[in-house]
Amino acid sequence: MVWEFGIDIGYSGTKAAAADVPLVQLASFEADIPDSKGDDLFKGKAEHLVQLTFNGSQVEKLVGGAALRTGSAKGMMGQVEKPDITHDLLLFTAAYLLCAGSKYPADHDEVDVVLGLPIDYLRHQRGAIKQRLERRPAWISVDGGAEKCIVLRNVDVRPQGAGIMMSTDPSIFLVTDLPVNYVLVLDLGSYTINFLLFEFRAGESPQLVPDCYGTIEKGVSLVQQRMADVYLELTGKPLPSYMMADTWRHRQIYSGGKLIDLSEAIVQAAKVVADEIVNQLRLFSRRG
Repeated sequence: MVWEFGIDIGYSGTKAAAADVPLVQLASFEADIPDSKGDDLFKGKAEHLVQLTFNGSQVEKLVGGAALRTGSAKGMMGQVEKPDITHDLLLFTAAYLLCAGSKYPADHDEVDVVLGLPIDYLRHQRGAIKQRLERRPAWISVDGGAEKCIVLRNVDVRPQGAGIMMSTDPSIFLVTDLPVNYVLVLDLGSYTINFLLFEFRAGESPQLVPDCYGTIEKGVSLVQQRMADVYLELTGKPLPSYMMADTWRHRQIYSGGKLIDLSEAIVQAAKVVADEIVNQLRLFSRRG
């Protein structure tokens, strides 16, 4: 039996989805297990403790939120080619957690996966990713659960942002009195922003317009970094990585009994990034 899922291994977060299974989300970080593992501090309680055997290597790591809480988490920010070990830990951990919410796949059943990449990285990385992942058994246990064998039969690498065109009825983009319609897709990520221009004609599948797409290596992480810089200026202390997501969500944080409001810093930094996106899109429109 073949089971299918889709995954976006982002620079700050990993999202994976399959039919009739709850969405899986992980922080895109891994870390070595602290020495306290000997007294079972993490076993069965962390999200997530992962044991993975794949491509001749066996590793035991903390993945996701548990990695962030160690203070020594390793991420992928700023790296065009994501480290194999971090990428594969996130991929198979997400697949395992999706399996936990489904009756499929059983051990040794094969899996098809659609994996997103920034469109400018696609041509150079697609082949290597497929070669490394396809038809190689991965043995994995998460949070002390039963070990599973997951085999990726087919790895379909697609541009990030294109998924909406695969999952949406194209007719919603059509204006009846126009023969041709265009839709610009913006995929806003932590490290990259991807843009893709699609052409629509009635009765036809959407087509990506040649040379009207690209990757901008400026993302939400720049806004978050400015937020952290302002926090440091106001408190004299760095913002802990495990507190970044909540601070970003609420725009404020308590420090030393005082409420630190970071809303204005976030708004101003967001304007800078937005202006950069607009400038890049203008360059591409002139080139086209």
